[in-house]
Amino acid sequence: MTKPISSSEAAPGALDIVGKKRARAADSAPARAQKKNRQDDVIKAMGDRPCTERHILEAVGDNRYTREILRRLMALSVVTRVGKGGSNDPFLYRVVKGACIEDLLLVDPALEVRLQRIEAKISALLREAGSSVTEKHIRSLVGDNTGTGKALRRLVNAGRVIREGRGGAGNPFTYRVGADCPEADAPAPP
Repeated sequence: MTKPISSSEAAPGALDIVGKKRARAADSAPARAQKKNRQDDVIKAMGDRPCTERHILEAVGDNRYTREILRRLMALSVVTRVGKGGSNDPFLYRVVKGACIEDLLLVDPALEVRLQRIEAKISALLREAGSSVTEKHIRSLVGDNTGTGKALRRLVNAGRVIREGRGGAGNPFTYRVGADCPEADAPAPP
């Protein structure tokens, strides 16, 4: 039988470690928060006056993520670029006055396009089926991923698709095209 170790027999500092939670590292923040911080850093680096890409990269860090964020901000019309590009007339970037930056940064254009494509596939599938279709069947034909679930929820929230059932093994969700949906009368795409 083992006897418990008293504090006088234990190695110095050993009992201090036991029972304490491990400190969370500063770099373990979620990727989305880090990306938002990078976007904020790019916008702060620009300031109020037009500046070159070199100035932004020196202030934030020269890596592909910074360049990607800069291009994304331009696609969202948060940042504009003027100039021809080159040594005599370099591109100058500036933040657009009055742009609601917080709202625009929440929408990822690539994700939005992907969800719209999945929504179109689901709508076409439901129009072709003519009757209610289970989510399992939709996922087997469209693809079983998180985008399919998000697209289905968006279609239901928009009223373009009607969800029936309670969800579960005995009474699974079934989906059909809404009667007032403008797509209900349209022919299915080829």
